[in-house]
Amino acid sequence: MNQHLEFYNYFTNFSHYTDRIQNLRQAKIRGEIIVAKPALLLALIDGIEAGVFRDNRFTLNEWLEKHYLSLMRQYTRHSQFDKPTDINNPFWHLATDGFWHLQLRTEAGRGETPSKAWLRDNVVCARLDDDLWVLLQSLEWRNRLRDFIVSHRLQDNNPKKV
Repeated sequence: MNQHLEFYNYFTNFSHYTDRIQNLRQAKIRGEIIVAKPALLLALIDGIEAGVFRDNRFTLNEWLEKHYLSLMRQYTRHSQFDKPTDINNPFWHLATDGFWHLQLRTEAGRGETPSKAWLRDNVVCARLDDDLWVLLQSLEWRNRLRDFIVSHRLQDNNPKKV
């Protein structure tokens, strides 16, 4: 999928979403920043590129979970924790960052993180902001966003906000 729109402002939207990603709210446990949200974003980008996600509707499926876990293992090689963060955590909590939206079947509180089973049963789908979805339809801008996430949110030598 490589779509380019003539009147869409790629630079402005890229700047907006890199600012949002730079300011992701990430958990910090015993001094370690948890990279689950950036890993999920990379998995979504890779899923768009692979044709797994052909429209702006993301479900918690087997492909997404396996790819997310693979990325988590890659980017948490030096973690103090024995196993990567389960996908239900970033899938649910990314909604607090304002560009990931969950469509729920039922009303649910924003308290504790629900289980994967609950998410599969109660989340119709998740959606990205329309402008971010359009940005990710371009191979060039997908690659730029992927590179930004890796260099600014997943590298040990970069300062990360909590």
